[in-house]
Amino acid sequence: MSKVQLIYKGISQIVGGPELGLLILSDLTHTRQIAVVCDKRMEFELSLRTSGKADTDRLLPEVLCCVNPLMTSEHYEILFNSIIDGQYKSLLVNKDDLTLTPIRASDAVLLAHVAKLNIFMEEHLFKRQSVDFSKNENKMALPVNALSLEMLHHALEKAIDDENYELASMLRDELKKRVKNP
Repeated sequence: MSKVQLIYKGISQIVGGPELGLLILSDLTHTRQIAVVCDKRMEFELSLRTSGKADTDRLLPEVLCCVNPLMTSEHYEILFNSIIDGQYKSLLVNKDDLTLTPIRASDAVLLAHVAKLNIFMEEHLFKRQSVDFSKNENKMALPVNALSLEMLHHALEKAIDDENYELASMLRDELKKRVKNP
C-alpha cells in the first residue's frame, strides 16, 4: 500500500454552513490538498492549540498523551483509508503491533496535532480526492463524495436557485446513489 504524508495547514469556513468548517491538509510538497469537514467544536479545539494563547495541558487529548507516553510518531500514526457517505474514514495505527483503531477524521487531525503524529492517506484515495493546493485563497473545491447528505441537499438547493442545472443534476445523481446504497 502506497501512502501520502499530509500536514495540517489550517481551518477554512464553509460558505452557507456556519456550523461546519474544513480542516485543510496538504501533501508535503504543497501541491495538492484535501479538506476534512468538522464541526464548530473541533474548529475551537484546534484553534486553541494553534493560537498558542491557551493553556491546554489539562484538556483531554493532552492528558491522554501524558498518560500514554508511547503516543508518539515512533509508535503511532494516523491513516485515512476511505471515504463513505461524505466522511473520511481514519485509523489510529499502532506501528508496534499493527492494531488499527477507528477514529473520527477531525479527531484524528486533532490527536495528530497534539501528539505530533504523522498523518497519511492511501495514495489512490489522495489522488482521487485532492485538489490543487491554494496557498492564499479562502475557497476550496470539494469532491462531491466528500460532502455530507446535509451539505449535498444545501448545495442542490443553491444550484437550483442559481439556475446551475448541470451542477444540480450531478448533485441529484450523488444523492440518488447514496439513497440506493446506504
